[in-house]
Amino acid sequence: MRFFHAIDVERLLKIKGKRGYGISLAVAKGDEIETYCSGSGRYGQDFPVNPDMLFQAGSISKPMFALTLLRYVDKGLIDLDADISGILSDFVKKPPMTFPALLSHTAGYSVGGFMGYRADAPLLSLEDVIAGRGNSKKVVKIKPYGKQYRYSGGGITLAELAFTRLAGTSLRDAFQKEVAEPLCLTRTGYFQPLDEDLVANAAFGGRLAYRKKEDSAHGYHYYPEHAAAGLWTTPIEMTKVGIALSRSFRKRGLLEQKTAERMATPILGGCGLCLFRNGDTAYHYGGNEGFLTFWRFSLKEDLCVAGMVNNSYGHTFEAMKEIENKLFESLQNTDTSK
Repeated sequence: MRFFHAIDVERLLKIKGKRGYGISLAVAKGDEIETYCSGSGRYGQDFPVNPDMLFQAGSISKPMFALTLLRYVDKGLIDLDADISGILSDFVKKPPMTFPALLSHTAGYSVGGFMGYRADAPLLSLEDVIAGRGNSKKVVKIKPYGKQYRYSGGGITLAELAFTRLAGTSLRDAFQKEVAEPLCLTRTGYFQPLDEDLVANAAFGGRLAYRKKEDSAHGYHYYPEHAAAGLWTTPIEMTKVGIALSRSFRKRGLLEQKTAERMATPILGGCGLCLFRNGDTAYHYGGNEGFLTFWRFSLKEDLCVAGMVNNSYGHTFEAMKEIENKLFESLQNTDTSK
């Protein structure tokens, strides 16, 4: 099958057979999910992409973190609007500091994104990352609090640290309990580093396995910044989350309706709580070394599209955006059962 919803996916992404890059797509309409896979999950190898193959989701880790946090908020375990500067007193010297400011990228902090580390690198803590003891700079306040939008993976990492201290658990365990289990997700989690039993059906990022100073047996990077960049998942399971959030937005579901509405309500720069909004749709993009991801869902009906590719170079991002737009338009106008 070359065409998916009348889209020539292979041509747009320049997928060249079973030893090049690969793509995994999923579209959901109601409870029906349709998938499309092409190419190789490991560049240079005959390793066909399949719907259950794990890809790194990059910054889509952020809304999945926000969803986990908001589950705690709905249960009354965390006060979303409380000043958390005391919880972060080793890094935040001047109050106030709140989760909404950090999650909406309006808290004024540095470090836009993270490069990751070779897969077998020594493990780093969140404190190590924030203090600049890894390969990224120290996370510091560089803009006035709450005055402007500035995308900051560093700010999200501060939010993750505050969450883990308040919840008394890791983001990986909290996500598993609060999101994965209720939605029956079996292939999604903050697997950092990736569990060895999951490697067999995991994509490698770009050509990382062939680069010098990389771990050739694990062709992807390790990200200690779990909330900012550490999620592994599949397009199928991303659409399940999108549909669940859409239903929460329209009526009580995985989240309380008012909580879901707040998550999707922009503060500045079109961004709510780790979720971007454009009219009646919500979305986020993700990019890690060697991986690109898109995720978009309707706030008015059960529609969601998701795509993941193991190539983050050249024309790929623009091609993925074109596929996303065409798929979403197709989903709005056709019956996926046809």
